[in-house]
Amino acid sequence: MHDATECGVWGGIYELAQAAGLGVRVEKEKIPVEEKVEKICDIFGIDPYKSISEGTLIISCKEDRAADIVNALTSEGIISGVVGELTPPEEGMVLTWEGREHPLVHPRVDPFWQAFYQALRGEPKRGSSV
Repeated sequence: MHDATECGVWGGIYELAQAAGLGVRVEKEKIPVEEKVEKICDIFGIDPYKSISEGTLIISCKEDRAADIVNALTSEGIISGVVGELTPPEEGMVLTWEGREHPLVHPRVDPFWQAFYQALRGEPKRGSSV
């Protein structure tokens, strides 16, 4: 298990695979993101997958246990899903969305903090006409 705090889900998944000495294949469309999170991230011009995700836990388990874990979390009102798999290290870190493969790269810098300090200064997001 690994939390997805700094650098969000992308950072957390990358770090989990790296710590295990494995690769990973993740399907972006399968990652549950609440609508309110998407709206807030849009207001501040940040990517919800790269941004601080306190309260998000990334769990790796044996494939035959995944459904049981998702069911147990769901029964407690916790949103979850199976979003990918750990792979042999030579397969690398792979992210898929819209039918295409992309390298999963660690964000290194969390966009939350820049947005946070911009908001404190009363500055609009980049590209905003506010």
